[in-house]
Amino acid sequence: MNQPDEPAVTNARPSTPWWRRLWEPCDIASVVFFRIAFAGVMLWHVGLFLSRDWVTFYFTDSPHHLSYFGFEWVRPMSGERMQQVFYLMGLAAIGVGLGWFYRLSAIVLFVTYTYTFLSEAGLFQNHYYMMSLLAFLLILIPAHRSFSVDATVVPERASQFIPNWCRWVLMFVVALPYVYGGIAKLNSDWLQAMPVGFWISYKSDLPVIGPYLTQRWMAWALSYAGLIFDLSIVPLLLWKKTRWFAYIAATLFHLMNAMLFDIDVFPWMMILLTTIFFSADWPRKLLRRPLPATNSVPTAAPTLGQRAVLGVVALFVVWQLVFPLRHWVYPGDPSWTEEGHQFAWRMMLRNKNVFVRFYATDVAKGETGEIPVDRMLNGLQLRELVVSPDQIVATARLFAEMARQAGIEQVEIRAVVLVSLNGRKPQLMIDPELDLLTVDRTWGHQPWIVPLTEPLRAEPWDVPTDQWPAELGIELPQVNVTN
Repeated sequence: MNQPDEPAVTNARPSTPWWRRLWEPCDIASVVFFRIAFAGVMLWHVGLFLSRDWVTFYFTDSPHHLSYFGFEWVRPMSGERMQQVFYLMGLAAIGVGLGWFYRLSAIVLFVTYTYTFLSEAGLFQNHYYMMSLLAFLLILIPAHRSFSVDATVVPERASQFIPNWCRWVLMFVVALPYVYGGIAKLNSDWLQAMPVGFWISYKSDLPVIGPYLTQRWMAWALSYAGLIFDLSIVPLLLWKKTRWFAYIAATLFHLMNAMLFDIDVFPWMMILLTTIFFSADWPRKLLRRPLPATNSVPTAAPTLGQRAVLGVVALFVVWQLVFPLRHWVYPGDPSWTEEGHQFAWRMMLRNKNVFVRFYATDVAKGETGEIPVDRMLNGLQLRELVVSPDQIVATARLFAEMARQAGIEQVEIRAVVLVSLNGRKPQLMIDPELDLLTVDRTWGHQPWIVPLTEPLRAEPWDVPTDQWPAELGIELPQVNVTN
């Protein structure tokens, strides 16, 4: 649908307008490798969720689910149907990898994966979001024109070439977490080696390097090494003279992340997909199977359908350039308010220790009881809930609905939320007197979030969380109803 009529390679000329270069054909080999590698990662993802029974734990057996704002209507299926969705996703990943009914497989892969991603916000990871973006792009990119079942069955549609834009947009998405991750690290906490010190100290039991991970100099070294790496790696990958050095550095970086942090498929996915920055024919060079020599021919003018596809891709690129920067329009620190934090490649920027208690008040009887939130949500849901004012507001409505089902017609939901951000002294995130049912989720700024006032400390706050209210002189609500 978006393949040039004449599959031939033309060398880019300085006088060629950039928009024409989008349609010039290049070797499809690197995109084919990308397709197969990404499909393999998706199949690995499916295997993890099924083999570790995560589908049952996070979707089927969990009575309640966190949602993304604007996608509250996306809910997990019940019973075995959610597992069937994952089986279908795995089958679609195999179809994409083999290039077998490729377009249909790519659509099914994107729909099933994105559906599961949106069904439980407690599972949010930046690389899960990235996987959804790539699955969408593969619907538009004719990556099945070579080394695929489809190309074998229908040889007249096969080609060893692909438009430049297909490869470039994949490079763009792979660059996003590097570039925006680096920009996000240009904040005062990261530049003072926080919160890296917290993250690496959790791995102090590792052999050989474990004892060094608790030392302050190591936190400083890794903080600035990570900053320099993220800001420089894409330019170094784009420049041919430094590409191999950059790729080796990226591989070592991701291997270290795999050792230090629990981020499942992400390091291995990035090691595989970063190869898209090499020349378009690098797999052929590696296998020593070059294409037969061909004469250069003019690139055929794109059809209306091809232009429409490129228009969708252009909108996609603009959105991905602008949307991650939205936190700049919100007041306050996004690591505190969480406003503009998600879908912005703000990775490993905050360590939050939290004391939280939810309370429900029966207005008619004037009775207040503590909500046993730890018995209602799983660990990942609780982790996301307690750090996010938006999720706190959303979950308050869940608590209110449960109270009404229990016969309480008029209910108020309040919360005492004390947060220590990156080792700061804890402070209130929400006014304990605020009835959470009086505020709504919104894309706009939430003025009821208490601003961050505590400065970063030379020594992290280390008082146990259950002692925080007494230490800070905060009186918890009087409970006169037991659960």
